[in-house]
Amino acid sequence: MNKLLLVCLLVLSPVSIASADLKIAVIDLSQAFDKYYKTKDAQTKLKEKQDGYQKELQDKITVYQHMGEEAQALDKAANDPTLSQQARQDKATALNAKKQDLVTMGNQIQEDKTERTREIQEELFRQHKLIVDEISKVINDYSGPQGFDLVIDKSSASAASGVSIVLYNSSKLIDITPIIIDQLNKGAPAGATGTASAVTTPALPANP
Repeated sequence: MNKLLLVCLLVLSPVSIASADLKIAVIDLSQAFDKYYKTKDAQTKLKEKQDGYQKELQDKITVYQHMGEEAQALDKAANDPTLSQQARQDKATALNAKKQDLVTMGNQIQEDKTERTREIQEELFRQHKLIVDEISKVINDYSGPQGFDLVIDKSSASAASGVSIVLYNSSKLIDITPIIIDQLNKGAPAGATGTASAVTTPALPANP
C-alpha cells in the first residue's frame, strides 16, 4: 500500500509543481471594450448613419402617407354623385393607379428598411470585431513580456447557460484590466476617452 501511495505521489508531483509555476492574470474584457475610446467613436458614427437612414425612410413614409390622402380624395370623388359619370370614371381610373403606386412604394419602403437594418447590423458586427481584435493584440503584447502564461477574461459567459465562465478568482491573481485600458487609450484624442454606452442594433422607423 505504501509503495502504491509513493508511486501516486511521484506521478502527481510534476503536475502540481508545473501548475504552481503558472503565472495567471485576469481581465474584464467587457469593461476594457466599453472604456476604449474607439468604441465610443464607432458608436457615434453608427448613430449618425442610423439617423441618416431614419430620415431617409421617414421622408419616404411621409410621401407614402400623402399619397394615401390623395387616394382617399380620389375615392371620395369617384363616388361623388354631383360629378358627371365621365368625371367619376376618370377619378376611379386615377384611384386605381394611385393604389398601385401605394403598393409599389409600400414594398419599396419595406425593402429599404430591411436593407438598412442589415447594413447597420453588419457594420455593428464589423466594428465590434475590429475593436476586440485590437484589444486582444494589446493584451497579447503586454502579457508576453510580463511573463504571463494565461490571461482569463472574467467577464465571459457560457454560450450554453449564460453563466459566467469564471465563477471565482482569487484576489491574489493580477487583474490587468486598468493597465490594458490605459494602454488602449494612450493615443486617444483630447476628450475622447470615456465609458461607452451598450452597443445595440438601432431601430428604424415603423411600417408605413
